[in-house]
Amino acid sequence: MKRLIGPAAGYLRAHPRRALMFVLFLIMALPFLWTAAKVARSPHSNLWAGSYFKGLLAGEYSLADKTTDLFFIMCDHWEPGRGPEAVARSKNWLDRYRQLVEGHTDSDGRRFQYTWYYPIDRMDDNVLDQLAGAAADDLGEIEVHWHHNHNSSQEFSDDLAAALKKFAAVGALVEFPSAEPQWNFIHGNWALDGSSPGQCGINNEISIMQNQGCYADFTFPAIEATGQPKIINSIYYTHDTPEPKSYNTGHLAQAGKPQDGFMIFQGPLGMDFRNPLLLIESAAIDNAEGTGLVGKLRPPKNYADYFKTSRIALWDNIHVSVQGKPEWCFVKVHAHGHQDMDILLDGQLEAMLDGVEGYCEDRNIRLHYVTAREACNLVWAVEKGLTGTPSQYYDLVVPRPWNRQPGFKEGK
Repeated sequence: MKRLIGPAAGYLRAHPRRALMFVLFLIMALPFLWTAAKVARSPHSNLWAGSYFKGLLAGEYSLADKTTDLFFIMCDHWEPGRGPEAVARSKNWLDRYRQLVEGHTDSDGRRFQYTWYYPIDRMDDNVLDQLAGAAADDLGEIEVHWHHNHNSSQEFSDDLAAALKKFAAVGALVEFPSAEPQWNFIHGNWALDGSSPGQCGINNEISIMQNQGCYADFTFPAIEATGQPKIINSIYYTHDTPEPKSYNTGHLAQAGKPQDGFMIFQGPLGMDFRNPLLLIESAAIDNAEGTGLVGKLRPPKNYADYFKTSRIALWDNIHVSVQGKPEWCFVKVHAHGHQDMDILLDGQLEAMLDGVEGYCEDRNIRLHYVTAREACNLVWAVEKGLTGTPSQYYDLVVPRPWNRQPGFKEGK
């Protein structure tokens, strides 16, 4: 090594202009080299990095100029726990959230919408009732989350059926109390369809859920889990197989072409070379996590640093959309908003909404705040070839749940 360094240093001293150019090159290359190092160190980068760089080289992630309508979806792994303390924390969370979103509306004048993925395994009836009240006040919708380690398909199916009845009892997942549930899902620990050994042993999980009314999954991206599929930055359909991780293959949603199968609805996953936290933690890899960039760091003085224009532009450029309809861009952000309550509600959520609203306003993009269910209905509208104002299709296939209908409070 000394034999190499010595002559190189001597050469650079003898050619100061070339030395300066070399230093400038290193400075310019550092973000890319650092990002490459982080990708290499990421536990399961082999599952997604190849697909990402292939799309990057093909120009698939530079489509922001095509966007006319941006649909923003907040999918929260909302896990307050059980018992009196959890009930009190949840009330506090919802009270603070109500105040925070009052000033945030989309291009249609609609208030920001939340999707609470509430865990079956940590369910408290009183907390679930609180969420139903928030849904009734038009603040968002409840969907299904579940950390489980079932190995028996029959036990999994039975436990799922029992839990869905509890959701339906508070007006979630059903259009009327007597209706069959229709719902979408986020898998706990990112372990969908037996993809993570020890977390979920049900290889026919998708089929079981479909038989009980599940139409879509919103789990991904999951860059640090074996469940991460090789298909990224897409809305696509898969069919269950006897093997685990059936969703590793599928066919893209396409405009004018209704399709069958189980929908996998992904959030953006990409490299952010302009992130202010580039040299710290794993911020160069952006998987649209609403609270994840804080990590082990102290809370920043200015939460807006996490949601600068460059980051919103990255999500737009990655451009999750239905093939053949690039003017509609879907941005699905995920969070663990209860565990990170002080981060999310003390400034980070508001900074994110300010960032998204400012980005859309500056570019004359129509912003739409939608729930996960409404986003799926919009995909189906595009597949059916429907045109016009997006809001008319929010309830196209899967209707709004009972707890968001006018008669719910009176019925309770």
